[in-house]
Amino acid sequence: MKNVSGRLERFFSRTLWEIETAGLKRAKRLGLVALRLVYKLQDEFRNGELTVRASSLVYTTLLTFVPLLAIAFAVLKGLGVHNMLAPTIYSFLEPIGDKGEEIGDTILEYVDKVNVKVLGTVGLAFLLYTVITTVQQIENAFNHFWQITKTRDFFRKFRDYLSVLMVGPILLVSAIGLTTTVMSTSIVQWLSAIEPFGSAIVFLTKLVPYLLTILAFTMFYFLLPNTKVRFVSALAGGATAGILWQLLSWAFAKFLVSTAKYSAVYSGFAIILVFMIWLYFNWLIMLTGVKVAFYHQFPAMLRMRSDNDVFSERFKYRLALAIMYYIGLHYREDKPRWTLNALVMELKLPVAPVLEVLDALERQKLILAMPGDATFLPARDVSSISVREVLMAVEHEMPGDSLFGQRICSIPEIERLIRKMDGCISEALGNDTVKTLLSAPDARVCELGKKAKKGS
Repeated sequence: MKNVSGRLERFFSRTLWEIETAGLKRAKRLGLVALRLVYKLQDEFRNGELTVRASSLVYTTLLTFVPLLAIAFAVLKGLGVHNMLAPTIYSFLEPIGDKGEEIGDTILEYVDKVNVKVLGTVGLAFLLYTVITTVQQIENAFNHFWQITKTRDFFRKFRDYLSVLMVGPILLVSAIGLTTTVMSTSIVQWLSAIEPFGSAIVFLTKLVPYLLTILAFTMFYFLLPNTKVRFVSALAGGATAGILWQLLSWAFAKFLVSTAKYSAVYSGFAIILVFMIWLYFNWLIMLTGVKVAFYHQFPAMLRMRSDNDVFSERFKYRLALAIMYYIGLHYREDKPRWTLNALVMELKLPVAPVLEVLDALERQKLILAMPGDATFLPARDVSSISVREVLMAVEHEMPGDSLFGQRICSIPEIERLIRKMDGCISEALGNDTVKTLLSAPDARVCELGKKAKKGS
C-alpha cells in the first residue's frame, strides 16, 4: 500500500508534467491535458486559492446584493420590463427550496422600496460607489487568477462596470423575452404537434436555461478581467461553470431534502446560513470557470505543476532569451515587429511574466519600446548584445541581492564562492551573443507574429 502511494505521489509530482503530448494520439493527449487540469484545480482548492477568494466574495455579496439589484431594477424599470427580474432571482434561489422563495420575496421587497429618484445626489453617488466597489472586488479576483497585477483606472472602471450592470440585465431580459416570443409563435405551436419536431422543441425548451446560464458566465469571463480574453476561452470557462452550476443546483436541492432537520438546529438563522452556503458554492463555481478559461487561453501553463513557475529565476532566464530571439529575428528579417499581445499569443503565456521580462530588458536598454505602435526593437546591433547581458537584465530585477541582503549574508567565504560562480557562468557563455541565437540553422520567423500584430 505504501509502495502504491509512493508511486502515485511520484507520478503526480513529476511524471505527469514530464510526459510529452506531441507524439500521443488525440484521445490520450486530451486525457492527459484533462488530468493535468483536474490536478491543478484540486491544488487550487487544497491551497485555499479558490476557497479564500470565494469566501471573501460571499461577504462582499451579502453587503451589496441589494444595491446591485437596485441598479439593475432601475434600468429594467426604465424599459418597462422590471417584472422579468423576479423570475431570474427565483430561478437562482430555486435549489434552496421553499426558503429560496422566501429569500427572493424579501430581496425583491427591499429592491422595490429603493427609490432612486428620492436618494439625492449624495445618496445616488454612494449607491454607485457601492456597486462599483463590488464589481471591482470581482474583477480583482478574476485578475488574480489571470495573473494580472494592473487594474483599470477610475474612469475605465466607471465606464466598464456600469456598462456591465446596465447592458447585462438588458441582454438577459432580451434573451428570455426573445425565447418566450419565439416559443409562442404559431409556427412553433404547429410544429410542436408534429413528431419528432414536438420532442425536439420540448428538449430545446429545457435546454434554453442551461444555454442562458452558460452565456451569462461567458460574458463575465470575457468582459471583467483586465486583459484580452479570447471569446472561445471565455466560452470554455462559461460552459464548464454552467454545467457545474446546474449539477450543483440539483445536488444542493437533494442535500437540503436529506437534511431537513437543519431548521430545528439553527432555528431562524437557518435561512441565512443556507443562503450563505449557496452563495459560497456559486462563487466557487464562478472562480473555477475563470481558471478553466485561463488554462484554455494559455495551454502552456498546463505543462507546469505550479502556475508560479513562470516567475521562477530559471524560467525568466529562458523567457528573456526567447523574447530577445523573437524580437531580434523579426527585426533582422524585416518582418512585422512584435507587440506585447503578439508575444503573449506566440509564447502561450500570461501577460504578467512576459511584461515583467520586457520591462527588465527595456530598463537595461537591450530593447526599445516604440510609442507609436507599441512594438519592440533591439536597442542596438544584436551582435553587440551578449547572452550574459540578457540574463543579467533579468537578474537585476530579482530581489535578494540588495545591500540589505548582502549585510545579512556578508561572510567572506560565501562572497568568494558567489563571485567564482558568476565568473564561471561568464566564462561558459564566452562570446555568445543574441546574433549567435539568430544564426542557428533552425532560426525562423514566426508567421503568428504577423497575424497577431494585425489583430492587436
